[in-house]
Amino acid sequence: MNRQPSQSIQKYYLYTLFTQLRFTRIVNVIFLVHFLKFSLVQFAALQSLFLFSQFAFEIPSGVLSDLFKKKSVIAIGLFLLILSPLLMTSVNLTNHSLGFAVIVFAFILEGVGNALLSGADDALFFEAIRRDGLEKAYAKIRGRIQLISAIVTGIATFIGGYLYSLNEMSPYFFQAFMLLGAGGVIVSMKEEKSTVESVRVSSQYEKVKDILLVFDEVRRSANVLFLVVFTTLVDAMVNAIFSLLPSYVSDLGFTSSANGTIFMIFSFVGGFVATQAFRLTKVSYRTLSLIIIGLLSVGMILQVQSNAYIFLIGACLLYVTVDILDPIVMEMLNLWVKDSARATLISGLSFAVSLVTMIVNPLIGIVIQQWGTVLMLTVFSFFTVVMIAISYILIFRTSKGKRD
Repeated sequence: MNRQPSQSIQKYYLYTLFTQLRFTRIVNVIFLVHFLKFSLVQFAALQSLFLFSQFAFEIPSGVLSDLFKKKSVIAIGLFLLILSPLLMTSVNLTNHSLGFAVIVFAFILEGVGNALLSGADDALFFEAIRRDGLEKAYAKIRGRIQLISAIVTGIATFIGGYLYSLNEMSPYFFQAFMLLGAGGVIVSMKEEKSTVESVRVSSQYEKVKDILLVFDEVRRSANVLFLVVFTTLVDAMVNAIFSLLPSYVSDLGFTSSANGTIFMIFSFVGGFVATQAFRLTKVSYRTLSLIIIGLLSVGMILQVQSNAYIFLIGACLLYVTVDILDPIVMEMLNLWVKDSARATLISGLSFAVSLVTMIVNPLIGIVIQQWGTVLMLTVFSFFTVVMIAISYILIFRTSKGKRD
């Protein structure tokens, strides 16, 4: 019996492990503010710059992946992600103003590197799994990917803090080394040259135009358009809220160590939920919407009462919505889109999430400053529920009588 199918999946798992071992995830702010003595305002500006550079490169990276070899684009992305933490470690050898310029460059490189990986790596592994005849199991595989990511993220958080206590530079060196391992996995992957299923085009301009037509197909497909809008809204809201929530958890009286444990538990719970999400791939869009709306609504109820532990349960319900959606949506989109545009569509989805997150972030900050975190959670959870309902009604009523 050919063992290649299991090898493709195992490589997908191993690649995920290496790329999720971001030991600098929680120590970046400590390194910049406490060790290098930059201000929190400067750190916030760097985070915005990182998000913008990733946002700006999302769609171009997807187009490049569909035009050229995905392995080449991923390799360049990994190189930039290896270079970024190494640049961070060099800052201590420079003066303060020059050091900040180096950090700015490092954050930009990380954003571009993430964008180059986004879409291209998922598309590469999906096509390998499909060649092995296992595309029907992709939702289950994707759920396991979410579980691996959740567990590894939690472990990396603790190890990164421990490494930092030994030496401020060590988390950056270890992270770069792990990304080298991810590069080794990518080099070992086989990639078939993509074929364009429609009329062959003679110029790169026409090929790009043909690839980008996928977005017009999304607009004309009610099912896919709803998936994109639905996922964008939920992902953006959860990403924005959970970038700020650890501060409120500390205000509730939890220590920094307990804070890390809480978010590790959230990550583990989300990963476990993701492994079971494939069971929902056959439900209707209406049922899927009701499940997510129900979770958000129950979460809102639990978040507005005074008990801190019940509040955390409500926050966890909010956190796992993305883990429920990801395996389902990724399988549906991968099976729907043609090979020549798969990475473009996946990158386009990341582009939309980044855009909406950039818009939502300052709004959340304003609400917290004026009315507090609990009201912010209630307002944005309610807003997401309403937007999901409106998008469902508008998209499917507009397409009444049409079939994909």
